[in-house]
Amino acid sequence: MENLKALTESLLFIKDNHKIHYDSIHAMHELYASLTNIRAGNVTDENIRLASGEAISPIEAAHCLLQTRRTVVFLRGIYDAIGQLKKYFPGEKINILYAGCGPYATLLTPFTSIFGPEEMGFYMLDISAVSLDSVRRLYAALGADDFIKDIICADAATYTLAAGERVHMVISETMQYALDKEPQVAIMMNLIPQMSENTVFIPEEIVISAKLLNVKDETDSFLISGHKPERMHLGDIFSIGRNDLNTPAQVSIDIPKDTGRLKMLYLFTDITVYRENKLGVYDCGLNLPFKIAEITEKKGKKITFRYEISESPGFRYEWVES
Repeated sequence: MENLKALTESLLFIKDNHKIHYDSIHAMHELYASLTNIRAGNVTDENIRLASGEAISPIEAAHCLLQTRRTVVFLRGIYDAIGQLKKYFPGEKINILYAGCGPYATLLTPFTSIFGPEEMGFYMLDISAVSLDSVRRLYAALGADDFIKDIICADAATYTLAAGERVHMVISETMQYALDKEPQVAIMMNLIPQMSENTVFIPEEIVISAKLLNVKDETDSFLISGHKPERMHLGDIFSIGRNDLNTPAQVSIDIPKDTGRLKMLYLFTDITVYRENKLGVYDCGLNLPFKIAEITEKKGKKITFRYEISESPGFRYEWVES
């Protein structure tokens, strides 16, 4: 546990040092893998298809830990939220529901090394029995069993929160860039309305916007130090969060007649984990631009977007005359 504490503190408190963060996360992965026998290797097992989207497999969920910036920002956001909840509820045990915990409970397990079970209690929820068995083994090996209040095998998109004991925080990071394929939106639409007024949801907000870009310009931003790619923001097409929980609606975007060098339409994903802890373009796999279309022949037209919650969730779009 002391080793886990040192790794956790390096991620939370050492600022902007990619090598230290990378090394700490990979050491954390080696620890978890050695205790659970689930390793982020070749993805060979099956994802689980649900009515609300695709729940990724335990091995693929293990991969999420290894996205350095993603893990650091989420952990820091959760740490800050825990600190705020302790101020709101002094002396009260902070209960957290982790919806889609995966095999490592990646976004909670590090905190078992810096808080005590008298301070925090965890509800581990996942659709995969394999992942939940892995969490049991991991927490037993770490001597952290007392943190677990319950282990729940269920679909987070339809799960009903248990009546009675207060849940102070709900975490669900079950998404891909542009909210494609996975059930993040359905889970938020299900769980947030059940939460009490002061319950924190992580992430706080997800915003999808439409932008025009030049592909070479984007590539040059990685190859040329200090180069900032030109982009044209056409508008936000969807947002969802604790205080922004509207049923997805159709949104129209105008394509200007003059777009200069900008020939490609992409969707961008911006995530506010908690307050100033944010993930933007290229920070991790969740923030990769999502290609929609080449727009040379579409100038002066409109494009309508609608987010669909289904077995294959994502944005559907249609071109219309302006």
